[in-house]
Amino acid sequence: MVVRPYQEKGVPASLRLLVPAVIVLVAVYVALPLLMAFDRDFTGASVMRDNPDLDPAHLDFAINAAVTYAVVLHALDVVLVIWFVLKALKGRRWARVALTVYLIVATLAGFVSAAAGSEYYWAVISADVIHLLMIAALWLPASARAFFAAHRRRPGVAERVGGPVP
Repeated sequence: MVVRPYQEKGVPASLRLLVPAVIVLVAVYVALPLLMAFDRDFTGASVMRDNPDLDPAHLDFAINAAVTYAVVLHALDVVLVIWFVLKALKGRRWARVALTVYLIVATLAGFVSAAAGSEYYWAVISADVIHLLMIAALWLPASARAFFAAHRRRPGVAERVGGPVP
């Protein structure tokens, strides 16, 4: 039996859509650095276009630096987006806000990749569409707002043990 993170909590359908959205988003996040690493001509052309005065002797270093940067950044993106979504599906309001901020920043950062060349448009456009759909799923449906509102008030330690609440 497969246990889904939203199975037990009565997560609304709009928020359950975050799971397939994250799967596709992670695929995009992984695909771009892989493409950059395995197609060095692709990456080299992008590096040379951005830095036309680059000494060709330094091109290999620049390609390795670009690939390393992409791998580290996208690995961090994968970890953050999965963690925030899992916490949001548990009704954590801070995760909803943090995921929203992350998605906005990631969408804006996509413009930096788009400025690097049209060969990156496929990744930028697909990721940004998913980012915007996820933001909409978190905030627009009344069922999503009600889900997070239901998790708003949790008893503190003092309330659980019967002590006074300051």
